[in-house]
Amino acid sequence: MRNFVVALDGPAGSGKSSISKLVAERLGFTHIDTGAMYRAVTLEALRRKVNIEDEASYSFLNETSIIYKNNIIYLNDVDVSDEIRSSEVTNNVSTCCKFAKVRELMVEYQRESAKQGKVLMDGRDIGTVVLPNADLKIYLTATAEERARRRCAEIQAKGIPAEYEVILEEIVARDYKDSHREIAPLRQAEDAIPIDTTHLTMDEVANKIIDLINERLGSMEDFKMEDLNLPKKLRVGDQVVGTVVTVKDKTIYLDIHQFTEGTMHLDCYTKDKAIESFIGLVKVGDEIECQVAKVNEENIYLSRLNQLSKLAFKRVVEAKEKEETIEVIVTKVVPSKGYTVSFEGNSLFMPLSQAPQEVKVKDKLFVRVIEVNEERKNAVVSRRVIEREEYANAKAEELDSIQVGDVLTGTVAKVEKFGLFIRFKYNQGLLRINQLAHTFTNDINAVAKEGDTMEVKVLSKENGKLVLSRKALLDTPYEAYAKTVTVGQTVKGKVVSKMPFGLLIELAPNVKGLLHQSEYSHNPNDNYNAFVIIGDEVECAILNLDPAKEKISLSRKALMDNPWTRVTAKVGDLVDVKVTDVLENGLKVETLGVDGFVPASEALTSSQNGSVKDYFHVDDTAQAIIIDIKPAEWRLRLSIRKIAEKEERKSFEKYLEEEEASLTLGDVLKDALK
Repeated sequence: MRNFVVALDGPAGSGKSSISKLVAERLGFTHIDTGAMYRAVTLEALRRKVNIEDEASYSFLNETSIIYKNNIIYLNDVDVSDEIRSSEVTNNVSTCCKFAKVRELMVEYQRESAKQGKVLMDGRDIGTVVLPNADLKIYLTATAEERARRRCAEIQAKGIPAEYEVILEEIVARDYKDSHREIAPLRQAEDAIPIDTTHLTMDEVANKIIDLINERLGSMEDFKMEDLNLPKKLRVGDQVVGTVVTVKDKTIYLDIHQFTEGTMHLDCYTKDKAIESFIGLVKVGDEIECQVAKVNEENIYLSRLNQLSKLAFKRVVEAKEKEETIEVIVTKVVPSKGYTVSFEGNSLFMPLSQAPQEVKVKDKLFVRVIEVNEERKNAVVSRRVIEREEYANAKAEELDSIQVGDVLTGTVAKVEKFGLFIRFKYNQGLLRINQLAHTFTNDINAVAKEGDTMEVKVLSKENGKLVLSRKALLDTPYEAYAKTVTVGQTVKGKVVSKMPFGLLIELAPNVKGLLHQSEYSHNPNDNYNAFVIIGDEVECAILNLDPAKEKISLSRKALMDNPWTRVTAKVGDLVDVKVTDVLENGLKVETLGVDGFVPASEALTSSQNGSVKDYFHVDDTAQAIIIDIKPAEWRLRLSIRKIAEKEERKSFEKYLEEEEASLTLGDVLKDALK
């Protein structure tokens, strides 16, 4: 027998991959998971960090190997079967699938893989694009709620936290992307057999598919007379489909593959009295489903009246298959269950869970058909599906409008230890605890609570996730402090650190300034390390403010008087000094408004024996001569000895003069004659 190919399509979460593997295993088919191949492409794009929205970015496929073998997907010869199921890949695979370059390469590989043997291939466009001539086409589906429930359970079974509502939103958004993409959108092939898996187990679905495969294989291998499709003799009540071959004012003729054409009069086509002619209503080539009303030897008369409701129900079925909306009228309230709605004579059901919040009888609603039972001619419709799609579209539009750097106002939706979830109209972003303010807090509940309004800035927007900051809109501690002070202003602060080049002064919480050693005192000999300890309060003047760089320069000496600016003395000048301290090596003295020093060698004369402490005391005054003066270094050295010795010399010289003047000539001769 020639090769036999089964194409299995369906939306995300309908169970395609799992069921395909099960069926292929039971029947000995080769299973090809095309979705895994697209996921591998997406994984490689994310790994390379290319722009997945740019088709030109996928040139890497020319050097990439993707192989699907024995239910394992190999990317560049590495098993990535688990990695391709990550949420990041899941949320981006639809984007990668939409490009012609990607799909052409994958479709070529998929078609080649299906050329030999018995193959079961699943995906989202297998029956419509990849294998349009497949021997059997099946379309699996399930409600979005059921698919979300399955996905949530699957993730939680792996020990990973998952939220049902979040997953449901992602599935609805994914369905919308898949069904509205320009290239190979998700849809059911016309000749595909639909299977709704919402209320079926995996085994039940697998058994249905196996039965369909065996039935189709049997029909290909065994010739049956009914396969000749010979026309049968029609009887009143038989259902037929005719093709319009002639259109007249009140009558149309249809080819129904019988001995004669079928005849249908206008009053057997519609009950609408406003319609007065077939002209403009139908045209040659139209197909009409109808019923045999009368048969005689010459004519077959047809009626469409009994088919109107059936046709309407057919449109319900088509609406389900094509995921189109229909307009219904609410006809009855079913307490605690939902509502009965009408569509062109067909009674449908809308459960409470699928109804809008406010609805009443006679309301007209646009709904989506989510379940159909063609045998019982009933269906379940949903308004919520449309609302969710509208919400997903609005959410996507809002997200597209948000740009990095935007300042937005949102509401605190949830408080966690690690941060806040800020809700906007449709989207929400994460405001981490370290982005709340410039000062860190351990108790986030003390900063915000659910319902609070908060202005934030968008820091990043990747993979549909917003990262926010409130701190970026607030003044830094330095900026806030800079608004309260000015350059030149006197401030106080505590010493928090002593460094080789100066002191670090805390002026306010999280605000520190530098008091450089050169700005500590006018006296270059002052040693701040000897006078200052951690915790001391210091008064300074602000020299410079740079809040952007978080730098503040301080000066202590700017607040101090520099007496040396008034000193004009020079070496050799005589000054009066006052002793302020007596040391072993000399005297500390005060003169001219500044401090000076008299070395011990310059304090005592040669005739004075002992130490300076024997001759000088605190508060003694004396006259001294400047022997060294350097105002820039606050250096002044003086000598008391030079003044004392000068005075002694003057006294001695005067004594000699007086002694010489008292001698007579006789005294001189007397001494000479001796």
